[in-house]
Amino acid sequence: MLKPEICPYCGEKRLEELQPTEIMVDDTVWTIYHYECQFCTEVFDKIITEGELQYDVTEDDLIDYADEDDIEKKFRN
Repeated sequence: MLKPEICPYCGEKRLEELQPTEIMVDDTVWTIYHYECQFCTEVFDKIITEGELQYDVTEDDLIDYADEDDIEKKFRN
């Protein structure tokens, strides 16, 4: 991700990156980066979409899936 180099309001280069925010919109994670100009004190955002989330898989799900594969292999022999 390219960070902004100048303030869109005054053109100064003294920008402070604030804590980003993440939200879910239609199965897509949006990361909102907040910047504050240290000269004119205006705050502006840059929004990056992270793509669609298709699966919500936990470590336990992976372990359960691996166990099912092992069981199937045992019964096939």
